[in-house]
Amino acid sequence: MTPGQYVTIDGARTHYYEAGVQHRGVRPSVVLLHSGEFGGCAEFSWEHNIEALASRHHVLAPDHLGFGRTNKLFDFENMMARRIAHIQRFIETMGTGPVHVMGSSMSGGLCLMVAARETPDWPLVSVTCCSGGGVAPDNEARKVLNSYDGSKEHMRRIIATMFVDPRWAEDDAYIDRRVAMANATGAWEAIAAARFKAPFHQRSGVSPERDALDYARISIPVLVFAGRQDSLRNPGYTDDFVPKMPRSELHFFENAAHMGNIECADEFNARTLKFLAQQEGAC
Repeated sequence: MTPGQYVTIDGARTHYYEAGVQHRGVRPSVVLLHSGEFGGCAEFSWEHNIEALASRHHVLAPDHLGFGRTNKLFDFENMMARRIAHIQRFIETMGTGPVHVMGSSMSGGLCLMVAARETPDWPLVSVTCCSGGGVAPDNEARKVLNSYDGSKEHMRRIIATMFVDPRWAEDDAYIDRRVAMANATGAWEAIAAARFKAPFHQRSGVSPERDALDYARISIPVLVFAGRQDSLRNPGYTDDFVPKMPRSELHFFENAAHMGNIECADEFNARTLKFLAQQEGAC
């Protein structure tokens, strides 16, 4: 990966990676949005994909507010709106024009939520969603991810939960990188804030927007990736939303859990490049 860069977005110092050559007006840029576990950032989500995608596309991969090397900010009043607005302003500031957006896990669901709006906040050409969308069950696997205590051993448990191949969790250098990012000043607090629930606030009868999406309103092409061995999702969860999207495609990673674009990087890169080419009439 090329070294990261910084840009100020509405006062927030925002870290991002950029690769490939921009072909504005000819070929839309690709924006990669990372997953939301403790230590999640563009570097870890996309380090095995950026170069392959940049061989044919201009690629941007920012760290969300509160994540990675972006300022550790969190909006307690409307986290989702602030996160969406930050990416909107990032796209505007980078001057890309229309974009293909790819989201992993948390960001996969975020991409679909934006695409389902009557007027999407981002200039979307297509969406690629990896291990996102649908219902995220509050199961034992998710509790492992949500209860990070800052230790190397807990991070190892998180990685073991997200990957099938044990080599990822057994790689001390990889775990150390993850811990360093997750334990940076303000990182734990910013990411843990999304899990806070005031005991005196009762749920209303209205579902949050992300839990009540009208997927049928997503008219742009969508490519959904899912891992057959993903313990963070219920088996068959894609059946609840993929068929509702009129221009959707579904690809399963047989040998991956939640991080298929990392664990099966070559498979992800080949399938995604084909999808992008189809949208641009190149094949």
